[in-house]
Amino acid sequence: MNAEFASLYAALERVPVGTQKLAVAYSGGLDSTALLRALVERPTELPVRAIHVCHHLQPAAKAWAEACARQAAAWEVGFTCIDVEVEIQGRSLEAAARDARYRALQRELGEGETLITAHHARDQAETFLLQALRGAGPRGLAGMPREAMFGPHMHWRPWLEIGYETIAAYARKSQLNWIDDPSNHDPDIARSFLRETVMPQLRSRWPKADDVLSRSAAHASEAATAIDTLAQIDLERVMESNGTLDARRLGALTAARAKQVVRRWLAVSARDRPDHRHVAAIAELGTSRLAASPCVAFADTEVRLFDGRLHAMTRLSPVGTPFEYEWNGCTPLLLPSGCGAIAIEPAPRVRLNLKVASRRGGERVASGPGGHRRVKDMLREARVPPWLRERVPLVYYRDTLVAVGDIWRHPHIGQLIRDDIGAFVWRDRPA
Repeated sequence: MNAEFASLYAALERVPVGTQKLAVAYSGGLDSTALLRALVERPTELPVRAIHVCHHLQPAAKAWAEACARQAAAWEVGFTCIDVEVEIQGRSLEAAARDARYRALQRELGEGETLITAHHARDQAETFLLQALRGAGPRGLAGMPREAMFGPHMHWRPWLEIGYETIAAYARKSQLNWIDDPSNHDPDIARSFLRETVMPQLRSRWPKADDVLSRSAAHASEAATAIDTLAQIDLERVMESNGTLDARRLGALTAARAKQVVRRWLAVSARDRPDHRHVAAIAELGTSRLAASPCVAFADTEVRLFDGRLHAMTRLSPVGTPFEYEWNGCTPLLLPSGCGAIAIEPAPRVRLNLKVASRRGGERVASGPGGHRRVKDMLREARVPPWLRERVPLVYYRDTLVAVGDIWRHPHIGQLIRDDIGAFVWRDRPA
């Protein structure tokens, strides 16, 4: 090993806890080639392999994959090539390729295998500026972490605080051969434009720009951690056991803290990530006095206010045309999209002559001796959310309403059907 580059080797000693194997994301570029070479030179008991993801976005993509395979073989390192198809779908090509690459890498990793990438201080500085230009908050400005969960695995960036110049000098001193991807010089790609045009100008005025911006990212990371800690404390005070938020308690927080609670709530609920406009609108629901059920929708998620609680759910499709089905009750009946399914548990011993229909208005349920109540009133008094009221299935037996989802059941259903019938269960209904 070359003592001149001791910092590169030393950074590789701090392997994440639980790592049994290392998988290098090996593009064949200068950075990843240097990283793979340093791992070959550094004595270790951990198995190392190189994984190359071929996006097929450049005419030379296949030749690059073959060159990476030859280099890995020359260094006696295991090699895996993964072919991916990049689907843009409204995103930038860079973002789509990155997502496809990381999905492929995550699927490829085995148990105890840690992904290791060659990101360095210059990459971190570029990430900080890109995030700032997107209007990111502290978490975005924090850039890339040294270690992070990668699905069930770990993603390790050991060289994150090391300057590009050191890595490039190591590559030249080691007489390495690497691939120069022309997309790295394409001004239409945001990061490439920043790297090729903006950063050189910054360095000409501030020679330590990379280090200073990386330091700012580290400060942002510390601030984000503190904010997350406070947001978790606030969330525990505001969130109910059923996963909803108490609107009154949320509204009692300052606007800044309420927004952080909303972000954390949606994150722990595995919902889509909202932008700053959606976060502000959701936080404002905490002080809403609207009698209706206001809703903030984004991506495939919507947040609704009802009965003093904020409910996060998958975006509901519009209520379709009225439905009506014959049903024997023996097997669950799948209802139209957004309405779930209706079942009887335990299933009846004999086939029943039931009908399941959507609400049309004016329906009534039995109430007391000879009395009736409107279904509309019953649902409202039972505090059933509006989005469920318009989707609830009505179950009839010989034109008599015997169940409203699993919210109401006819008090004399056994006498009507003349059989021991189980409970009605409304499955997969909207949250």
